[in-house]
Amino acid sequence: MEINSTELQEKIKKGDKLVVDFFAEWCGPCKMMKPIFERVGAEAISNNSLVSYYTFNVESDKAYAASLGIRSIPTVKSFSDGREITTQTGLLQETQLRNLENILVNG
Repeated sequence: MEINSTELQEKIKKGDKLVVDFFAEWCGPCKMMKPIFERVGAEAISNNSLVSYYTFNVESDKAYAASLGIRSIPTVKSFSDGREITTQTGLLQETQLRNLENILVNG
């Protein structure tokens, strides 16, 4: 599910457990990762996970993306308790995304 900067800021501030894929429509690796990210996110929903998966189009708010340190895409960041937990750049596979969820849930 795509999220805008206002919604993302609110969820981070609230302390939600999030995995966010920062992407752009024109990015080839982003297009390759999109179905993988969506599949893992859908599985998290169906498993009633404590972690939510969102996509953020960096073109929608370049200043906010830059404020989060996004310098290349795709970049996947995870957040919990109001702070950034991990940052990974490049095309991630399912196991890497699931590992982020495990880190957020299990510490």
